Amino acid sequence: MRDFNCPVGAPVSCNINGQPLPYAPKVRLFENATYRFALSDSLSLELQSDVTFSSKVQYSLAQTPNTVQAAYAIWNASVALLHPGDGWQLRAYVKNIADTPYASFLTNGTFAGTVRFVPRDDRRYAGLLLRKDF
Repeated sequence: MRDFNCPVGAPVSCNINGQPLPYAPKVRLFENATYRFALSDSLSLELQSDVTFSSKVQYSLAQTPNTVQAAYAIWNASVALLHPGDGWQLRAYVKNIADTPYASFLTNGTFAGTVRFVPRDDRRYAGLLLRKDF
């Protein structure tokens, strides 16, 4: 059994012994794979992919159903042309390839409804990155 001491000033409904702890998913995983191979003596190609997984998360001490973020997985990938000798790279990337919406925080609204805070990669986006190391 899990015992949880509610913080001072918490709502009366804070008795969550045995319930999931707020902000704490049971499982949080990250995996990254990168493969780089030479195209010539001075150029390389890099393929990269990563996946982040989180099991469901409860964001409220009151354990309200509308403040639970369901489990989700975010998949990102990129391909880059590298010139290590000169310290530059050109990278094309896609974030949140599966277009999986998720919230980084959920709370009950002041008047009604749920307020949903979303991270930048809540929706799929892509871009180009030109980088030069000095």
